[in-house]
Amino acid sequence: MASAKWMEQTNNWICRRLRMEDKERENQGKPPFVSPDIVETHDFVFSPYQPHERNGDSGSLLMAKRKTSHSERYVIKHSYAGSAANEYVYTKLAHAMGLKMPDAVLFKWSDDEKRRYWKTEYILGTRYLENAIVPTRDQIRTLAKNPDDLFRFYAMEQICHETDGIEYLLAEDGFLYRIDTSASFILSDGYFFGAGINEIEPGTESTGLTSKERVMQCVAHLNYEAVLNVDAFQSDLDFYKKRFGQECVAPYLDTYRRLTEVSGADIDDFLNTLCYIYPDFIGDYFKAYIVTAKKQAAKFLRAVG
Repeated sequence: MASAKWMEQTNNWICRRLRMEDKERENQGKPPFVSPDIVETHDFVFSPYQPHERNGDSGSLLMAKRKTSHSERYVIKHSYAGSAANEYVYTKLAHAMGLKMPDAVLFKWSDDEKRRYWKTEYILGTRYLENAIVPTRDQIRTLAKNPDDLFRFYAMEQICHETDGIEYLLAEDGFLYRIDTSASFILSDGYFFGAGINEIEPGTESTGLTSKERVMQCVAHLNYEAVLNVDAFQSDLDFYKKRFGQECVAPYLDTYRRLTEVSGADIDDFLNTLCYIYPDFIGDYFKAYIVTAKKQAAKFLRAVG
């Protein structure tokens, strides 16, 4: 992984160029790719965005509006190299499980792009929810069309190893939506920062490995089952049973059932999209995580009967 000191001292613009060049080389052997989940920066106008409920964990945010239709708006995260990957994968996995999250897109830096809004080239957009509110528990019970999804969101927090708490909004359409899931999965931002840099980080010359090779080596030795632990799943459920009573149990367990039913084709589809923006081995990391999560979810369901 890239050290915090190196990340602070190294010119981020140089690192971004190195990562983009590496990704361009990887993509040369791939067929032309078109996906509604990848959009071009030159098709949008950007401006600063400061939501009143934001707690600052994702760095500076932007609002993107499509030039041809200002009603198509996205909240933009770009400050940290891992934010886009984590939240995009979380969103697509949640959608495959029938859970509500705002649509997520990845922005491709257009060839003619001259603006300098973004701290990294890893740019995530999540669809802006008009007139959404942060609901109380009573509002969820009385107004939301999917009140039980609150407990599914709690289960997803455990499944995706989220470390920053749960945020959700009640939207105009009456549905409860999960938002802001960047702090998820296993890899920290430093790993994503160095994952596409094919140069040796200063101070690590003795390893003979580039930053990318070091990250690949770390990923190859990750213990997914240590994070996706059946005992931890049970402990989490017990916590929410004490907090909410029996009403949480069925939807909480249903989340694990839904996870086991997500198809390999759906997983491959959104990870292939991710790998047109991120290094290919990052897609392999997420695939290993989700496959292990499915296996451990099935084991958990058998244990609870």
